[in-house]
Amino acid sequence: MNLAANANAALYASMIVYTLAMLAFTWHLAARAPKVADSKQVADVAATERESVLVGAGAPSTTERRPSMPYAAGPGFEESLKSRQRGSIALMLTYLASALLVASVLMRGLAVGRPPWGNMFEFATAAAAAVGAAYSVLAKRNNWQWLGVFIVTPILLVLGLALTVLYTEAGELMPALKSYWLGIHVSVAFLAVAFFTLAFAVGLLYLVRLRREEKPPAKPSFIESLPTSASLERTAYSLNMVAFILWTFTLIAGAIWAKQAWGAYWQWDPKEVWTFVIWTVYAAYMHSRATAGVDHRRSMYIALAGYVAVIINFTLVNLVSTFVGMHNYSGM
Repeated sequence: MNLAANANAALYASMIVYTLAMLAFTWHLAARAPKVADSKQVADVAATERESVLVGAGAPSTTERRPSMPYAAGPGFEESLKSRQRGSIALMLTYLASALLVASVLMRGLAVGRPPWGNMFEFATAAAAAVGAAYSVLAKRNNWQWLGVFIVTPILLVLGLALTVLYTEAGELMPALKSYWLGIHVSVAFLAVAFFTLAFAVGLLYLVRLRREEKPPAKPSFIESLPTSASLERTAYSLNMVAFILWTFTLIAGAIWAKQAWGAYWQWDPKEVWTFVIWTVYAAYMHSRATAGVDHRRSMYIALAGYVAVIINFTLVNLVSTFVGMHNYSGM
């Protein structure tokens, strides 16, 4: 029981540090906001970026393609020393918070002697840890300090929900979950959700950035310091592609596990159906994104709808009695 108590203590500590990281990322964005910006330059370069994307997709154009602007920031923006320092502080706090959360998940697993995702509380904390770890690994390499507040805030919300609504004492697994497939199927699902979450945040920023490029504001904000909409769209697509591949494996592994546990690959269980719905929506996004002449903004709306399906799959399907089926493992 000491390990379980220590796991809870590490969870609370991670929430405190994540809160500090969220404030630090907000502090960082305040420093990123450009004091002076040439809105016309921003609009011209952004338009060139968008036109280059259309050329790459097969759309006709007579305009010569220009090199993309640096990925870390938008055109005409140079990050100040103050902004970089604040961003570094926020990242260090995120690293610490993510390490504490991963330690909490590991201690919970050691306390129960099994993979620590046998109920909704454990799944929520492990999924949040996966998101935090994925962001931590990618942020420094790609200069994603501007993305931090949009990742850390949802992590805090999920952890708060896990502690106040979903909390379950450490205990034994249900018989159907006692399989090596639990470690394979669910761990890959965590990684897929982590990349879907990152892609969702970047996708939302892409839509905001695109609108601001089309109608430059009189007074620029930190939005104008972000990468161009074309860069954000490509990033979201790459993240969604990785997540889609992982989710495909999750779907296949789940069917194999179902065959072993229930004697059939498919039972039309609500969890199975929604897992397939998610796969279908993201497949539609991938097809739309790869089709020449299709507006990337419309494709992004499909991806955002896919993430809504992910949220439904991991909340309503597990918690609402209407959806209760063979995957009733919430522990509540």
